Amino acid sequence: MKHPATLLEKFFRGECSEAEIQVVKEYIMQHPEALQPWLTDDSWHSFHPDAQLPADISDKMLAVIESRTWQKKRVRTIYYKWIAAAITGALCTGLIWTVYQQLPAKKIAAVQPIAAPAATPLPYREQANNTRKTMPLRLKDGSVVELSPGSRIKYQEPFANANRHIYLSGEALFKVAPDKEKPFTVYTGNLGTTALGTVFKITAWSGKKGAVRVQLISGKVMVQPDSIWRHNGGKTTYLLPGQDLSFDPVKMMAVVSRQNKAVNTASQKVPVKPENEIFTFSNEPLANIFRLMAKKYNITIQYQENTLTDMSFTGVFDNSKESLSDFLNTIGTLNNLTIKQTNNIIYVTQ
Repeated sequence: MKHPATLLEKFFRGECSEAEIQVVKEYIMQHPEALQPWLTDDSWHSFHPDAQLPADISDKMLAVIESRTWQKKRVRTIYYKWIAAAITGALCTGLIWTVYQQLPAKKIAAVQPIAAPAATPLPYREQANNTRKTMPLRLKDGSVVELSPGSRIKYQEPFANANRHIYLSGEALFKVAPDKEKPFTVYTGNLGTTALGTVFKITAWSGKKGAVRVQLISGKVMVQPDSIWRHNGGKTTYLLPGQDLSFDPVKMMAVVSRQNKAVNTASQKVPVKPENEIFTFSNEPLANIFRLMAKKYNITIQYQENTLTDMSFTGVFDNSKESLSDFLNTIGTLNNLTIKQTNNIIYVTQ
């Protein structure tokens, strides 16, 4: 064994191996006076064992020390061996506790508080029309989208609690189900078109330099600029039935105008005009509408039934606000039809 003083110094520096710790423990138990160099006043007051003594031992030590505090010098001399033995016990207890602490502990999983489930974002649904015909889509809120060939839309299904957002690339006709609490907005390029219970058409082909066009069929829409267009002077625009907005993304300019008249009324005016009559249509086949208009206005409308298959119209025709020519032009624009008039005959072709 190394010299006891050397080994004790090594022990108090915390450099002893397990075998050396056991040797120190046995040596101190047999020779408590060996602790004398470390039992100074400073070391006594700064001594803080890592573990507490058992309660019965610490209580006995406290009782003896308190009963003898009036004769400190004598206590330090007469009871030196007892204090050394007590400290030895504390050291041994500390050693045992230290060894115990170093033993592999069984891991106990901490109880984690149950976190509130995070709000799951609503999934987006994408619809693309890869056919050559208009694709009718009915949304869960009751709105109808007539998606033109080569076009696509993206939206949340179901819609969020406070809005109905649609993202369009291409061309589509929107027949919006009324819901005053949840505005229906279509985003295309630099525009956001918002409506509450109305029918409108948007043309916005991505990757093309052509203008973005918003055509209002019935009701009222609000066209809002995005941050880029607003920075370049864009302002919110309200459209009335029969108006359309054409936005040039290159020049950052928008023009509002009436829809062009495709029917040539210069050669022959419509002979009959019912007074103050309003016609309301809901997904009405075009063939039925043409027959009704021909009868009401006492004119001939020629068309081929097979060219109008799956074509319908939802909206209002108020003859006090727009002419029959404007109304027929709207239907033709929405369905990519050509309408021409010769004398008293109107021809509808693709």
